[in-house]
Amino acid sequence: MRPAYQIYRLAWSSLDLFFPPNCGGCGAPGNRLCHSCENKIRILPSSICQICGSVLDHPGLCSSCQNSSPSYKALRSWAFYEGPLRSAIHKLKYSGDMSLGEILARHLYDLWNELDWEVDMITPVPLGLAHHAERGYNQAAFLARPLALRRGIKYRPQALKKIRETRSQVGLTYSQRLENVADAFCSDSNLVGNRIILVVDDVTTSGATMESCAKALLIAGAKSVFGLTLARTAHPAQF
Repeated sequence: MRPAYQIYRLAWSSLDLFFPPNCGGCGAPGNRLCHSCENKIRILPSSICQICGSVLDHPGLCSSCQNSSPSYKALRSWAFYEGPLRSAIHKLKYSGDMSLGEILARHLYDLWNELDWEVDMITPVPLGLAHHAERGYNQAAFLARPLALRRGIKYRPQALKKIRETRSQVGLTYSQRLENVADAFCSDSNLVGNRIILVVDDVTTSGATMESCAKALLIAGAKSVFGLTLARTAHPAQF
């Protein structure tokens, strides 16, 4: 492991000694994510769309990507957004349990290792000013930063900015989600110009947010964009 990542990981492990953690999945004391909850997490199958990563009956391209390719080159997620993983993400996102980011990012790293993606920079999907002020931190950053440290790749959280507040995506159709986040992000060409960017987030539902981020990065001159998320919910066609 790279020294910077070793220090980062050691810092969180040291906090565990002073503030013993509870499992993000079930609440049991002793581990940030216990072995029982780890074993209950359903990893996404290999039969997915080769572009958007949605689950299919067989590998290939989904009908949506056949009709219109997204702005990003590929989007992948580690596991289904359910059970212990859903609980852990909620605690990371809404309960201030930031230590879960480091432990969950290890699975993202393993997934990334299986992919043939060479990238120059990593950035998290940003929060709007209102949500960031309310929450105090961006949960996606606690997944993206350890990935960058472990790979020795530039981490630039300022590469993407959310310039327009959006309403919750919950309950919206796929087309409504696209409209909701359209032009909600911008990027700095001085940071991303001619670079291959990996955008990291916690959950993929429809892929609309990743699409909007990718568009902003490409407009700013990025060479290409990949997306990586911890969990995935239903396919857009199911909304």
